Amino acid sequence: MTNQNQNYLAYSNKVFSSEDLLSDWIVVSGVLLTTSLLFYHMSRVKSLKVDPRLAKTVSVGLIVISTAYLVYALYPYTQRMNHTINMCKHLKTCSQEQTNELIILKNSYLFLGGISVLFQLLIVFLVIYTI
Repeated sequence: MTNQNQNYLAYSNKVFSSEDLLSDWIVVSGVLLTTSLLFYHMSRVKSLKVDPRLAKTVSVGLIVISTAYLVYALYPYTQRMNHTINMCKHLKTCSQEQTNELIILKNSYLFLGGISVLFQLLIVFLVIYTI
């Protein structure tokens, strides 16, 4: 491994640990979203005998919690990545190319997280207005 690759922050533990923490929260959000939709579906097909208003409330509540977890995860991820990007800008061994790659990486995750939040909110809207 060359000296340049050893100092490449985009493939370092500073970035991997930020991504790992974010992915853990995405999993929590996904499990809550799946649980909510499964519960809602089961109540709609009468596998569970639940009042539709209660099913809607529980389902929407779980999706809102899921969305909150995702939003809550994106903020510290942004802070950690901004710290890493600023560190890269001040290191002599970190090139502008590395800084740009870190910025693209951060923005990609934020974009995907934002799209996920929008779809979760769309699901909430659909659940509310389909009963």
